Amino acid sequence: MTARQPFTLAAGDARRLLVRYHFQAAPLEAVIRRLGTIQFDPLAPVGTNPDLVLQARVPGYRQGDWRHAAYERRLLVDGWDKQASLIQPAEWWAQAPFQRWFARRWQKHGVDVDAPEARALVEQVARHGPATSLELGDQRADPALRGSWYGPKRSRHLLKALWDAGHLMTHHRVGGRHAYDLPERVLPQGMGKGEASATQDDALQRLVVRRVQAAGLLRPTADAAVWSLPCQRGERDRIAARAVAQGELVELDVEGTRYWATPAVLSRLDEAPAPTGIGGVRFLAPLDPLMWDRGGVARLFGFDYVWEVYKPQELRRWGYYVLPVMWGERFVARFDAKCRQGTLTLLAWHWEPDIHPARLPEGLAEALQRAASAFVDYLGASRVVLPRGLGREARRAWQRAVH
Repeated sequence: MTARQPFTLAAGDARRLLVRYHFQAAPLEAVIRRLGTIQFDPLAPVGTNPDLVLQARVPGYRQGDWRHAAYERRLLVDGWDKQASLIQPAEWWAQAPFQRWFARRWQKHGVDVDAPEARALVEQVARHGPATSLELGDQRADPALRGSWYGPKRSRHLLKALWDAGHLMTHHRVGGRHAYDLPERVLPQGMGKGEASATQDDALQRLVVRRVQAAGLLRPTADAAVWSLPCQRGERDRIAARAVAQGELVELDVEGTRYWATPAVLSRLDEAPAPTGIGGVRFLAPLDPLMWDRGGVARLFGFDYVWEVYKPQELRRWGYYVLPVMWGERFVARFDAKCRQGTLTLLAWHWEPDIHPARLPEGLAEALQRAASAFVDYLGASRVVLPRGLGREARRAWQRAVH
């Protein structure tokens, strides 16, 4: 393998590239292929994380559409990537390193996915079809497991271990619970075996490339949480170098900072800007792939984002579930919101320091109104409750969004 010189890119070009890559409006199937993986999170004040990721990219998206795509059309399946995620079923083969890593970790905690009790659970699923942890295995509590993250039932620990190890998959969800089934009954026909000749390095390479693909541009030095992989960082760097040598990744130098990107992302540099959409306002998910590397976002966009959902209320500066607001190639605000029974309540709205609410930049109010109207439709809301601090033009934009 021969070393390749990093591709040099100015920060402004990097911002433009990311916006074009992420927010070129497209049908649901195309966005799924573009991102490759969407992080799952069950919190849903204004829709779940998959909902919010997709509404920012798919025209006409409605809350919950991802469930139909995943559990009926099988365009996505539940897996593990950057934490719990939705991935494309054709990439199930690349999950093998995660599955082996999880099986070893569970075994260290006394849970063996090949033990007779685990095999009995798989056989129960095989006989009875999709079922949740409330219907499978021994429902008695184990005193030794009280206080555990997965609860006191040993059967629930076994089911989670079997899911992590790939012996069971999510057929659908009942509320937030997995309904477990056999992989061959969840994956579309012909996708269960995947890349039969794939090596461990092949699978790891796909995981690394997929992580970069979802983010668009990703720093090798991003936080460990961004790069959670079933290997050490040195091994990841070796795999990334292999991907660069094979043309699956490109190394970038953005004003002295090193990034990785895929060739598909770089191809967007030569595209003409879209006449609509890209220059509009969009509301991003806290776990949107663009927001994964918050240090990179701060460096490129000057936007310092902190997700405060797990902070005690008295320590929060911005709010519980705060969505970044992007206009064109810049972040202009963030807001905390919830939607209940058709009422969207904006609990707080914070403009960035360079935005003066009394006199918004030309075009921002109109773009905000279009985005607010689409957001209200996405949620199925019929009423909006607004906070102080919006300013007259932004308040009017939100008010018009429901009329």
